[in-house]
Amino acid sequence: MSVKKSFYWSRTTDTDYGNLNMSLPIRAKLTIWYTTLLTASLITFGSVVYVVLSKSITSSIDMRLVSLAEIVSKAVFRPSAAQLPKDFDSMLEHFFGIKTAGNFIQVLDKYGKITFTSSTLGKNHIPLSSASYHHAVSGTISYNTVTNIGQYPARVITFPLMEKGQLIGILQVGTPMQESAAVINALFYILILGIPLAVILASGVGWFLAKKALSPVDAITMMAKKIEAGSLNERLKVFGPKDELGRLTETFNDMIARLELSFKQMKQFTADASHELKTPLTVLKGEMEITLKTEKTIEGFREAIKSSLEEIDKMSAIVKSLLNLARIDSRIKLPKDKVSLNEIIEERFNQTMPLARYKGINMKIIKNEKVAIIGDMLRIGQLIFNLIDNAIKYTVKGGRIEISLEHESGWAIITLLDTGIGIAKEDIPYIFDRFYRVDKARTSALGGGEGGVGLGLSICKEIVDAHEGRIEVTSEAGKGSTFRIYLPIANKTNELLNELRF
Repeated sequence: MSVKKSFYWSRTTDTDYGNLNMSLPIRAKLTIWYTTLLTASLITFGSVVYVVLSKSITSSIDMRLVSLAEIVSKAVFRPSAAQLPKDFDSMLEHFFGIKTAGNFIQVLDKYGKITFTSSTLGKNHIPLSSASYHHAVSGTISYNTVTNIGQYPARVITFPLMEKGQLIGILQVGTPMQESAAVINALFYILILGIPLAVILASGVGWFLAKKALSPVDAITMMAKKIEAGSLNERLKVFGPKDELGRLTETFNDMIARLELSFKQMKQFTADASHELKTPLTVLKGEMEITLKTEKTIEGFREAIKSSLEEIDKMSAIVKSLLNLARIDSRIKLPKDKVSLNEIIEERFNQTMPLARYKGINMKIIKNEKVAIIGDMLRIGQLIFNLIDNAIKYTVKGGRIEISLEHESGWAIITLLDTGIGIAKEDIPYIFDRFYRVDKARTSALGGGEGGVGLGLSICKEIVDAHEGRIEVTSEAGKGSTFRIYLPIANKTNELLNELRF
């Protein structure tokens, strides 16, 4: 039971911690990260300073001890000769000028037996560890810190006295580490007290600065909450210079502008589609009602059904065009193959030639260079067919249509010229808009019945854009139109990028 309770508590605690971490505001997370990093940096820096200073002080003491030991060793009588007098340290100071005050001096024979201790040691003596003794036997100087001599730890040097390569005695010189201990302890307390205070102060400053730096984000958030689908004309206020937050605000404004345009286009598209579908449905319903009420003969019913089929064909064309636009708008992954434009143009030319001959139009290919692009063969074919069909539709009997394909500066250029009824100058900027038609004047010039649903050129524009190209048109009412399409030519680099992308 206790194991299950512990497991449940552990899972609950982890979950609560995760939820707490997720619910923390950014300024709190920034302050925590900043404080943690600062704490780690200060602790690391303080530790390095503490260790380096300790080693530096100890090294300085060792250098002073070895100098003193060398001087004393030259003045020391050989321990094997006789016992040193008790006032030997006073003799060193008076006769040899060696100041022993504040230092400890101890002399041992080669077996480690004490033969002399300075008066500064009193009743104490400097311990000789086995490691230090072995170092002395081998003629090596050693250093160690002892704690049982006086009130403070002492630094001791064990200095071997050698004669003809043989150990004849051991000299130990020590000095209390009172001053160095005071410095080290002072630094320790400064670090222990200073680091927490610095962290607390930095946390407060960090919280204040993070709050001040992120205050524009709160303002942006409040303004963004007020913007809804019905108020996409509003924009966020740009705060301060063009820093990260300024660029973020501008990016949001650009996104809202694109959303506003998309919503307008969607509303317009929905209204236009409803209108275009409503007209044939109204006509169809009216004809059916009139036929049921008035017609009594088979021939009358046949004409009514024929008229209904025409309206159904119109609705079918509208729905088919809408489906094509929906597929292009949804950015469905289209095939990206190497497409031979000259072959597609020749194929669509042969496909539409019977219709051109039927209308008495002279249609021919002026130039058809061998050019390849990377794209969707079916969509490119649809693009060429729509343009030729549109030219045939609005060119009167006796007119001509000229098609050419050439390449220049990395672009495949498709030109389609007709001598049809043309497009008025004020209508040219809108001919690629969905459901936009100029059929009132154009169909009258054609005798009626040739108008489209206003989606053919929109589909052409979407296909060209999907292939990273552009489409241009020049036209004059009553004289004809020229459509020019630019598509990027396939090359080895494009093919390689295409393979990596798709």
